[in-house]
Amino acid sequence: MSKPTIVLVHGGFVDGAGWRGVYDELTRDGFNVRVVQNATTSLADDAATTRRILDGVDGDAVLVGHSYGGAVITESGTHPKVGALVYITAFAPDKDESVNSLLATFPQDGPQPPILPPVDGYLFLDRTKFHDSFAGDLTAQDAAFLADAQVPWGLDALGGAITDPAWRGKPSWYLHVTEDRMIPPAAQLSMTERIGATITETPGSHAIYVSRPDVVANLIRTAAAAV
Repeated sequence: MSKPTIVLVHGGFVDGAGWRGVYDELTRDGFNVRVVQNATTSLADDAATTRRILDGVDGDAVLVGHSYGGAVITESGTHPKVGALVYITAFAPDKDESVNSLLATFPQDGPQPPILPPVDGYLFLDRTKFHDSFAGDLTAQDAAFLADAQVPWGLDALGGAITDPAWRGKPSWYLHVTEDRMIPPAAQLSMTERIGATITETPGSHAIYVSRPDVVANLIRTAAAAV
């Protein structure tokens, strides 16, 4: 049997280049891999972009989302070619929920993402706090590059509501990252339990897909084997 194509969807404040390590791991195994480059201006646009990539895939696909990318795969993963969903320390909203509405339910007594006030409808993370909050297990140099290469994250992306959550009809896997300071580990667990995902746990930061591509790729391989 041919292997499913892996489609990787990045989160907010970053672009698809961060998937390079995961891409290298999976292509060495013979997987075809596609990396979606979303503008992160609105959830509707990002889901449409992801569906266009899926349209061009031959056969089945495993759809993988990191962080905000979890909302994107939840919205676009109803595509008929998607056989499995993989959430990498990601948001997993239900119908009519958004990243914003989930953020409001997160514990307030722990570390808070250092999101600056919006400017012209877009958000950035405080560069001086980026290393600690987003990329604590990367070197200072690598974290500084991500901080200085931030992509503006649109308020319409955070506020976009899910219309038909793909995880209700597709099997899902979740990488629970225990040292994440952007999406609290307790919130990750709550979302995982709600969607009925198969969970794998690992230490690491929100940038686990950059720092530990082997761990992320292993979970994707597991999901792919079930498709």
